[in-house]
Amino acid sequence: MLDRNTIFKHHQLILYLVILLLLMITWGDYAAAAERLQQTGNPVIVVIDPGHGGDNNGTTESGFLEKEMTMATAKSMYQTLTQFQNIEVYLTHWDDVDLSLKERAVFAAEKKADFLISLHYNASESHQLFGSEVWISLFPEFHNPGYQLGTCFLREFREMGLHLRGIKTKPHSNGKDYYGIIREAAAREIPSIIVEHCHVDHASDNSFCDSVEELEAFGYADALAVAKYFGLKSDSLGLDYSGENSLPEVNAAHTVQRAMYDQTEPDLCNIEIKEVSYEECRVTLVLNARDSDSNLIDYAYSLDEGKSFSGRLPLPTGDILTGELPDTYELELSLSEGYFPSVIVKVFNPYDLSTVSNAVSFTQPFQRPIVEPEPTEEPVFEDATALLLPEEEEPTSDRISILLDYIKPVLAVVAILFLICLTGFLILHKRNHSHRGRHSRRH
Repeated sequence: MLDRNTIFKHHQLILYLVILLLLMITWGDYAAAAERLQQTGNPVIVVIDPGHGGDNNGTTESGFLEKEMTMATAKSMYQTLTQFQNIEVYLTHWDDVDLSLKERAVFAAEKKADFLISLHYNASESHQLFGSEVWISLFPEFHNPGYQLGTCFLREFREMGLHLRGIKTKPHSNGKDYYGIIREAAAREIPSIIVEHCHVDHASDNSFCDSVEELEAFGYADALAVAKYFGLKSDSLGLDYSGENSLPEVNAAHTVQRAMYDQTEPDLCNIEIKEVSYEECRVTLVLNARDSDSNLIDYAYSLDEGKSFSGRLPLPTGDILTGELPDTYELELSLSEGYFPSVIVKVFNPYDLSTVSNAVSFTQPFQRPIVEPEPTEEPVFEDATALLLPEEEEPTSDRISILLDYIKPVLAVVAILFLICLTGFLILHKRNHSHRGRHSRRH
């Protein structure tokens, strides 16, 4: 018979197993779809924060002025979101004023916001980065809703044709969130995200934001992301997301790790030649690359063994939103004629850290074949000297005889016609003369 201590230990073990099972169910890995983790009241309350303002211009790269861009996008987002039912929407400011990050978060707290969304446009020091990204909190109670809402934003941007740089976090040296708006919102128990729509200083992106219409299109996309996250419905827009259940399921430990500020280079970058066509100036490479701490998003290549590199290019396959990224990629490079290249590839993770591959060389230069012109048919002459000597002119007497041969028939016809006309004239004249003679005798 079991004593009380043994029974208690058995019960304790069963309790631990039940708790573990509940945790596994609650914090499972990625799934195709999941419900929203965040619980909200009715109506939902959202505060939109147009980044910068006043003396704080934000980025001014490429002639853009970020504070004006964020305001245009925020107003468009507001106008669209307010057409949905069961939501209250506020802007931290409507005018060109410079609010502190704390003031923005305090405003959101006063409105009892379910979410604070800070809108921005990006630029990089190297002018090489492009695409959209979302920054979220490091801490699970804010990280999880931030990850789900951030996914909704990036899905909309992908539909617009933008490259995705991912959902990211960055810790401060004091252990809190690095970015002030996220940190200040978290201090007031408000989930928040920073939305970096695109990079204004890169040719791949600036066509998405170079007009008021484009900035307003971002605002519309932002509004749809929020509506899909909260499951809202709009009769006036004919949109209903209340029945959707397409948010990513998040595992606090896993998603924090994937979104964590990565300070290490990618683990692997290796290339080998799959196919080469010297005559078509084309080579296909197999790239084996991996980053166990985050994701891989871009690559660049060099034809001179690393002395210079191409601009950044998006890796051709994989889904950064689900973390389903392959370890093997195929890259096709088109080369100029005359190259005898030594190719190197460099891969980048979302935090702009890179790893360089081995070099691959080629046994001959890339050269399109020289197309010989098709031979033209030469005229055939019986006497080859005819190609060199000009034709002799015919004698003058011969030309006159040829001319007379043409003129003689014409002269004969003219003479016959003349005789006919003369004969007719004479007959007519004679008749008239006879008629006048008879007339005179009568008188």
